[in-house]
Amino acid sequence: MTLKQLFDQAASDCEQFIELLDREQEALIQNDMVTLESLLNSKAPLVSALNGHDQQINDQARQLGKTPEQDMEAFLESLGQNELFESYQSLRQYLTRCRDANLRNARLVRHSQHANSHLLDLIRNQGESSQAVYDRQGLAKRSHSQRPIIKA
Repeated sequence: MTLKQLFDQAASDCEQFIELLDREQEALIQNDMVTLESLLNSKAPLVSALNGHDQQINDQARQLGKTPEQDMEAFLESLGQNELFESYQSLRQYLTRCRDANLRNARLVRHSQHANSHLLDLIRNQGESSQAVYDRQGLAKRSHSQRPIIKA
């Protein structure tokens, strides 16, 4: 497989991965755990394929004369093959979109975890908003301590 074919195949896999990440975003918003599990199972082979493409691309570039200290963009420019360079640029755009979508979903997961943690604290009577109301036995506290103004 040529370097251009590897770039094109990796870009195609990235495009599929972005579609899965977009579906994952919807499932996260809707708290659809069944769909999320299915998407995780669908993402795993694409992640493996993308890792394989990365290894193949690096191996192929080394065979064509890329040195370890040389970055891929500079190496491809030195080859003077515009079509190859354009395929690489396209792949980079897809990779950037993958990264951005993945970061977006990670923020949604963190937000959901924080909200769920807060709700669990409230249920367990450990949340700050309920700490001053009830003790562990469920009885109203008769504490005379005032809540500091910065916590109000």
